[in-house]
Amino acid sequence: MMAEVLPAVPQMVAERFAKAFAAFVDAVRAAIQEAAANPALNTSRSLLLWQTQDLPRLEKENAEAQNALARYLIGETQTIVSVASERRHLARELDGSDLNFAGPERGKLLDQLETAVVVAAYQVCAAAKVP
Repeated sequence: MMAEVLPAVPQMVAERFAKAFAAFVDAVRAAIQEAAANPALNTSRSLLLWQTQDLPRLEKENAEAQNALARYLIGETQTIVSVASERRHLARELDGSDLNFAGPERGKLLDQLETAVVVAAYQVCAAAKVP
């Protein structure tokens, strides 16, 4: 039996996904550092959850996305499609997490970056014809 061949994912689309995920994780990390330094925010339960649960998970997922892009760049496209397929649900996965843990302005930025990840993940999947 032959392996199923996925339709080509344009490099720009694959790179957009990996860059969007990295930007989101970088922004979360910066927001955590900012909130941790602010006495008005550094005792919140939301911040603690981001520090101990959400950020570590996002960093692991980001490493997977960056690895998938590296593999894509040497000709292996299955991994980026698989990772993007999982990240299409990022907003749902973070649904119980308060994006405003570092204030409403940061929350708005994090929401925009999270949306960019989801959109880019959907674009990878659409290019690969993954439902």
